[in-house]
Amino acid sequence: MEHDEEEIPLSQPPRPAGEGIRIIGAEEAATALETGQAEGRLPTDAPRYGDVPPPPTVPAGSPPVMRFPLEDEESEQLTNPVGAGGTRVDPPAATEDVAPAPELQHWTEPATGEVPHILGGEEAPSEGDPAWSSFTRAPRWRDQGGDWDEAEFGDGSVLADGETRLGALDTSRTEHSDLFSFDEPSEVHQPPPTRIRTRPDDDQELAGGRNAGRDNGLAIVIGGALGLLFLALAKAGPRYVMVLAAVLVVLAATEVYAVLRRAGYRPATLLGLVATFSLLLGAYWKGEQALALVMVLTIVFAMLWYLSGVMVGRPTVNIAVTLLGFGWAGFLGSYAALILRPGAHPGHPRYGVALLVGAALCTVANDVGAYAFGRTFGRTPLAPNISPNKTLEGLMGGALCSILVGAGIVSRMHPFSVGKGFWLGVAVAVVAPLGDLCESMIKRDIGIKDMGTLLPGHGGVLDRFDAMLFVLPTTYYLAQSLHFGR
Repeated sequence: MEHDEEEIPLSQPPRPAGEGIRIIGAEEAATALETGQAEGRLPTDAPRYGDVPPPPTVPAGSPPVMRFPLEDEESEQLTNPVGAGGTRVDPPAATEDVAPAPELQHWTEPATGEVPHILGGEEAPSEGDPAWSSFTRAPRWRDQGGDWDEAEFGDGSVLADGETRLGALDTSRTEHSDLFSFDEPSEVHQPPPTRIRTRPDDDQELAGGRNAGRDNGLAIVIGGALGLLFLALAKAGPRYVMVLAAVLVVLAATEVYAVLRRAGYRPATLLGLVATFSLLLGAYWKGEQALALVMVLTIVFAMLWYLSGVMVGRPTVNIAVTLLGFGWAGFLGSYAALILRPGAHPGHPRYGVALLVGAALCTVANDVGAYAFGRTFGRTPLAPNISPNKTLEGLMGGALCSILVGAGIVSRMHPFSVGKGFWLGVAVAVVAPLGDLCESMIKRDIGIKDMGTLLPGHGGVLDRFDAMLFVLPTTYYLAQSLHFGR
């Protein structure tokens, strides 16, 4: 919880988990009284909860005590002007414009159930009164926007229009019912989830990529350094590229779990990271057989993780988010190990490296082309509810660039051809924007801008390689279906 003033530390330590009522001894009780952590018994003459004070005495010349009249008392008000507590109520002079003031019940007297009248002699409106004619006695069920545009709501119908939506009608709100846990102990000084705006400013320019508003110069430097590192490791051999891929995938999974914890979830982070690293090693040495085995073990151990009490929290939601981080970063990223594994391409030991380099080049071309075309020609939003900065013109420009790079550059690498490079560019043009939009959807639902800060100018590792996670399995199965390398 955030305070404007400096937080005052708690004077007593946090209560241990599972502790309820604890019986303490005399010495501990005396220490608590001395330090001010506990108070002694109240004296017998001290006021206690539930005591009703006596009616106040009204001095002479003070205003009369007012109370709401009952129906049978209205006629007696002028003839017997005596209020509560024996105070005489002098009614005003009877005139045609001034009504006699009613008596008000004293606050210590029991409730009468009478509906108060604002003025003396005023009668409650009847059912036939025109002011109440628009209200119905039977309940009405309304679940559509048009159901609220009726005369009986008056000016309140503005809450159901397309611009002003409040409460349950506000579709832009992010609901996190799982943030409220009822089966785990409260934590002392728990920092609140970091919330970043989920809607861009209205005057922000539409762009075709995620880099709108970033430091483009720094982003180019970081991207160029990563590209040079990747090409240098690719020249050194598949095992070195595998090390880089494993580091990036594990870092991406770490960012996913960190963001989920900031959003209020409690995933089994250690289990997810171990499963991700194990899946990468298993896919590199054993191929596709390792995918099913590690997936089964991860699901079983995720349930046992909460069943045994290693992590306390709502098991249904937290098991789901644990498998989300593992499946998104770990499972999809493990296809890089399948592409690079030693025995995958007999007769072409470096074919896996060439295939991974081709997929990376097409993905980068798609991202850069989408950003350039979106900044220059972008006018039509692609998915305004998910990523307002992306445009249809940027999507088309990115697709064109990935196809041209696939057919013109990747096709020159052995064992590619123009046709195979073309189809690789087409596949990347389809799935790369989907990977980017899916990450934007999750970030918008959680309420953050970036998944991390490890790569300046890009955000986190997952912000840079979100499209690549979708491209890797697509490239692997495309190579198998088109018999690449034969």
